[in-house]
Amino acid sequence: MANQDNKSPESQLVSFLSGNPLLGSCLGQKEMDDLLGALPSLAAPSANTVQAWTEAMMNYQRDTLKLWMNPWSNLTGQKGSAVIEPQAGDRRFKDEEWKNNPVCNFLMQSYLLASRAMCESADASELDAHDQRVLSFYTRYAADALAPTNFLHTNPEVIRQAVESQGQSLVDGFKNMTEDLQSGAITTSDPDGFTLGENIAGTQGSVVFRNELMEVIQYKPLVEKVYQRPLVIVPPCVNKFYIFDLNERKSFVKHALEQGQNVFIISWRNASQEMCDVSWDDYIQKGLWTAFDVARDISGVKKINVLSWCIGGTMMVTALAAMSAAERRNIVSATFLTTMIDFSDPGEVEVFVDQKQIEGFHNRVEASGVLPGNDLGRAMAMLHANESIWHFVINNYLLGKTPPPFDVLHWNADTSNLPKDMYNFFVNNMYHKNLLKEAGGVTVCGKALNVADIDVPCYFVSATGDHIVPWRTTFLAKDLIGDNVEFILTEGGHVSGTAINHPVKCRRSFWHGGESGLNGDDWQASAEKQAGSWWEHWHAWLSEKGGKQIAAPEQLGNDAYQPMEAAPGVYVKEDVNQNG
Repeated sequence: MANQDNKSPESQLVSFLSGNPLLGSCLGQKEMDDLLGALPSLAAPSANTVQAWTEAMMNYQRDTLKLWMNPWSNLTGQKGSAVIEPQAGDRRFKDEEWKNNPVCNFLMQSYLLASRAMCESADASELDAHDQRVLSFYTRYAADALAPTNFLHTNPEVIRQAVESQGQSLVDGFKNMTEDLQSGAITTSDPDGFTLGENIAGTQGSVVFRNELMEVIQYKPLVEKVYQRPLVIVPPCVNKFYIFDLNERKSFVKHALEQGQNVFIISWRNASQEMCDVSWDDYIQKGLWTAFDVARDISGVKKINVLSWCIGGTMMVTALAAMSAAERRNIVSATFLTTMIDFSDPGEVEVFVDQKQIEGFHNRVEASGVLPGNDLGRAMAMLHANESIWHFVINNYLLGKTPPPFDVLHWNADTSNLPKDMYNFFVNNMYHKNLLKEAGGVTVCGKALNVADIDVPCYFVSATGDHIVPWRTTFLAKDLIGDNVEFILTEGGHVSGTAINHPVKCRRSFWHGGESGLNGDDWQASAEKQAGSWWEHWHAWLSEKGGKQIAAPEQLGNDAYQPMEAAPGVYVKEDVNQNG
């Protein structure tokens, strides 16, 4: 059976996918091409692999026969024991019809058995670690795409809604789908639910500097006295900066202002095709270093504190390492949220990073001049397709509903394009070749970097549930840069654990103060677990580095840097489609 037609599960999967127009219509041509191009090839399978494939197929046939013999399959109305059940946490089959309707129940179990057989066969292929991860990931992605919940005629909730609305739900769903096809992205939050500067990104401030790459925003103080040394925030350039300022209940910026920080933040420009040659060096020189100088000039001090997140953190590492020792002495502290220096285990994102996929995507980036923000958003959504893709396909297109306003999802969909040269430098040197951790491995602004030169007091924050930047990988920074490193591990995810962790009504905990010289797990075991938000722990750490407290400035900017626009500025309102 396993040798039927001499085809491995990989080759059968490729044949099935490439010849399946239904799946192609669900994924879209680009996603289908990426999926097929990413699948690794397999040499002659080992005896263990053949045995595992055989067992998977035998189990599938045995359980399918049990399902056909089940009273449900004969539509007798006598409920028998299920052959297979959805896994805990699988919300696709939450509608009662999947349990109570014999046809729906049979369809659900048939799908679950087929999906299990596909995934078990892929998982047993004994490829090298990366290829195995890629094959297993794309197999699960294909299996999730084929779930009966994703199709009109096999989803009982969709059928019921269509009947009750006399077809209006299908009309509305078709309208939603055509609008999303025009925008190039699935709507995940009511697009009319938020207005920048009003009910999102509403903390008062002014743009005090603008160049072709970024704006610098200074926020209006909220207390009478502020720390002498300003705080400059470097957000990632793949999303907009206002993740740090969603609303009063979530705003990191507002909370920092309330603690007496004089806050500046970079608002990155959405890259256009004309910016294709903008480099990583440009982001450091015209971005970070320029913003640091603006904050110094306005504050009237040389020394500043800096905070960065995700790819902004990687930029910050290279910016600090590229400075001279004298220049680094003007950086009093550096805070890094979910930042990797060693990219040896980049987590789930690894499935997109290999020579074959990088070369395939390189042609697309070369042609457009930018990495489209929507493409990056789709890749991140694929990591949790049922929650981030198929849930909204069902809700928006099959049920004809508009998703409710949700500030985090609104921000998540507000992506930015990246310039071609900057993107290529990042993905090749960091994710693919992992050169940043090597002394002299990466050259930035004319200097061969050695991250061990970073002798600035550092504060690293990572989250236990982060699937984009795994915390055990970020923990490796403790052994790569100077000795003065504080590491904090918080509960939550990439966004919810770090950028959004307001102390008010915080139900999370964090770990700190673990023993030195240990690996991540042992460090966590030795660390103190404390209830609440890490923000307060960080403010206590930062207050020692803020200098003396002085009267809050009455006006933003100064003679050289006059306020230009009210926050959140102009660049944040640029759309990926208008510049992509």
